Amino acid sequence: MKKIVAAEVSSRGLQLYFHAGDSFRMEELPFSPFVLLADGAAVDVDNCTIETLDGAGFFRRQAFFNSFEEYENASAELKKAPGVMFFRDTLQQALSILDLRLFEDIGFTGLRQLHFSVKSDDGKTVSAIETSDSSGAATIFTGDEKNIIECFIARIKEFDPDLLTGFNCCRDDLPLLVRQAKKYKIPLDFGRNGGVLSSRPSRYSAGEKQYSYQRFSLPGRHIADMLHAVQFFDAVHRDLEDFELPTLQEYFNIRAGNSAEVIGKLAEILLPAYFYRTRELPLGFQECLLRGSGSALDALLIAEYLKRKCAIPLPEAPRPYAGALANMENSGIFHRVRHCDVRSLYPSLLLSFAQSPARDHAGVFLELLTRLRSFRLAAKDRAKTLPEGKEKQQVNALQSSFKILINSFYGYLGFAQGCFNDYDLAEKVTAAGRELLGKLVKTMQSHGAVVIEMDTDGIYFQQPENSSKALDEALQQILPPGIELEFDAEYPAMYSYKAKNYALLAADGTISLTGAALKSRALEPFQRKFILAAVKGKLHGDPHAVENAYLYWKNALENRTVPLEDLAKSEVLSDSPENYKRKLAAGKTRRAAAYELALASGKKFRAGDKVRFYITGTKAKVAVVDNSCLLENAPAERNENTACYLAKLDALAETFR
Repeated sequence: MKKIVAAEVSSRGLQLYFHAGDSFRMEELPFSPFVLLADGAAVDVDNCTIETLDGAGFFRRQAFFNSFEEYENASAELKKAPGVMFFRDTLQQALSILDLRLFEDIGFTGLRQLHFSVKSDDGKTVSAIETSDSSGAATIFTGDEKNIIECFIARIKEFDPDLLTGFNCCRDDLPLLVRQAKKYKIPLDFGRNGGVLSSRPSRYSAGEKQYSYQRFSLPGRHIADMLHAVQFFDAVHRDLEDFELPTLQEYFNIRAGNSAEVIGKLAEILLPAYFYRTRELPLGFQECLLRGSGSALDALLIAEYLKRKCAIPLPEAPRPYAGALANMENSGIFHRVRHCDVRSLYPSLLLSFAQSPARDHAGVFLELLTRLRSFRLAAKDRAKTLPEGKEKQQVNALQSSFKILINSFYGYLGFAQGCFNDYDLAEKVTAAGRELLGKLVKTMQSHGAVVIEMDTDGIYFQQPENSSKALDEALQQILPPGIELEFDAEYPAMYSYKAKNYALLAADGTISLTGAALKSRALEPFQRKFILAAVKGKLHGDPHAVENAYLYWKNALENRTVPLEDLAKSEVLSDSPENYKRKLAAGKTRRAAAYELALASGKKFRAGDKVRFYITGTKAKVAVVDNSCLLENAPAERNENTACYLAKLDALAETFR
């Protein structure tokens, strides 16, 4: 069962779609949905086939339903019944017990992909649809709205993609397409075998934020919204100005024609890691994109247990424990800076302990970690030997995917919903990590190096004046067996601002900022521009940079020559204005400027929409919720609060002087 490009669960069982030349073929396998039961679970499963699972786990019985109809009829009760483990994702069930994975023996470039962008001049009708595909063809459908939609559907059927990608398509493009297709009575039957596009409301988390969206499904094909992938990327890197397509095109240096082609390039950059993740997990592609690492690893561990017919334990009750080491040893400007990284520190420590979580009686945790870590390190080493090109990109994507998975093993130990979590083992790992980093730091200092910043598994340090060879050898000697230290980067200069906030000057002159204090989107754009100018000057040894930047912005603020865009905050609504209003009335939230402005605008703002506003008034200290204006509603006569912005500039400049 190799080269499975898609899979769907229906009342007939599991449908598998395979590549077959320029077309596809489908096979069906018998599959019965199931739930897991604890002994004594008070639910009606008289019509189920019960299998007993081995071991001392809490869920020791697997109840298979005779039909999907019976399963769906019982679902409402089972979801809330005590002593029942209910899997909402039936595809996860099927892939788990049948031991199947999507995309095995397929590379990301082997997927047939079609990228699309639905255009609307008025937000209510379709004015054009742009497409590009993995064969290199690009098309723009224009003219009569009904004909545009019909031509788009025909193009999908003709090209027969495995993957459809859009940008913000789950909130804008596809809902508009569904609405207008319904108006013209056009069936959206562009799934394989005539499958119809469907949707349901859903939510996902990216970093600390939650987003509402409409989740779309298409039988035999995958749908990926590149906005989701971008938000997950930014949750790690934290350096995107916004999530607009032109900004992303500039950030990723994309040279492309229409919007669909830009979306295709984004897919090439961001989706391969999720693609290769899907090859390892018992999940669909969209699910792998949207699920958190803890939940994804839980699915993998449970699948391994069910394959071995082993009982599943209950999660351990959460408790606090000491975390990783993160500290700034020195602040200021440093030159000849190196960064060393302990290769896969926490996974390596877990393997060195040879200790699985306490309730992992089958020893699956260490088996999986060992296999995935070996694959990842081999792929990483291979990538170093390859010339620049598509093969190197694919191998890097593969190793990046494995890195995400293996690094999630430690985090999983403290995952409250993880069936095999283990807080004692998590604490043991972090303690060993802190001890090892402490030894590395002391060794560096004894050889004349200046330690600047250290975090979970890496250290930035200024090289000693004498040869660094002796230091490198000394560091390697204190590493326990199986733990490797890698010197992965050197920098002409580093500015250490405060813990977890620093700037690096690369050899090619580029500057990278790390930490919310230096690049948070909570800062107004003029503040971020001031910070960049100040930091750039410090890194290049300009003693007047901070004062020059301060005087420039002070003059611009006082004379109101600063573009209002540089004063405006951008906030994404995590909830709808209507829900905010209800929560406010119930005393469950506090007034917030972005929501108040959205409600007062008379426009239909939704959860996930961006609100841009600036502060008004005349005093330096004002309540923003009562003194703000939507950027789009700015009057002809400037009304920004100059005193407030000058106070912000003064406070910011003082921290860099």
